[in-house]
Amino acid sequence: MASAPKILVAEDAADLRDAIVLVLLEQGYRVQAARDGHEATLLFPEFNPDLVVLDMRMPKMNGPSACAVIRQTSQVPVIMFTSTNDATEVRDAIIKGASDFVLKSTGVTELTDRIAFHLNKPDDIHPEATPIKTKTVSASTTNRPATTTLIIDPDPEARAVIKAVLTRLNQSSEEAATAAEAIRLFKQIDPDIVISEWSLPDMDGFSMLTELKGTKKSKDLIRLMMSTRLSPEAQRKAHYLGIKNFLIKPLAPSKVEMAIADCVRAALRNKKKTNRKAA
Repeated sequence: MASAPKILVAEDAADLRDAIVLVLLEQGYRVQAARDGHEATLLFPEFNPDLVVLDMRMPKMNGPSACAVIRQTSQVPVIMFTSTNDATEVRDAIIKGASDFVLKSTGVTELTDRIAFHLNKPDDIHPEATPIKTKTVSASTTNRPATTTLIIDPDPEARAVIKAVLTRLNQSSEEAATAAEAIRLFKQIDPDIVISEWSLPDMDGFSMLTELKGTKKSKDLIRLMMSTRLSPEAQRKAHYLGIKNFLIKPLAPSKVEMAIADCVRAALRNKKKTNRKAA
């Protein structure tokens, strides 16, 4: 019989910490509690949890800083359970390796739902623990084909958010800030996935993807669009291009990871089909 998953919870508010621990124990998890980020990093190596829950703001060491320490040795899911949705703090946490965010205002039930989601991810997109430093992982080291994603957005912070998620999924990526740069890179790297902002400085996303659609390499291309808003006309154009996935900015970390994970799964299925045909 498999052992129950282990969860490390770091929260400086004693009442909330006790409540989270109680709920998780009732759901059958093994739980270790920490009073701040520093204590969490000290407990992490020996407890060796399957998932970590961190408060964003804590004394001695905050959640993002604790996450960065954990990421030096592990890629276990790290969920920020926070009262703030400040964009700067969220971006900082994502860059330091946070897997997901849950607002405290949504309650502990939402937290436990997200915990269950991360602990039950399919194996084809949830790699073994590896340092965050690893940029790409080849098929030979993961026993599955790796994918390459082209990220197109003039905003470097938005690209960093997407790249951080792909890195945690052990998938490689390249970045472009303009449509012209993206088209050039597309021809060079033959990506499996394109994630693009709809509004680019030199060409709109529709025109760029239309140009890519005319190439042989685009046959099995997985496309994901991002925008602050998508008009009905833009949605019709996207449908014409076969785009089914959209991310509305500002980017919500949990939705970003789920959308990208879906794209990676689809790309892996395409590669497996291609490999079978070639065999």
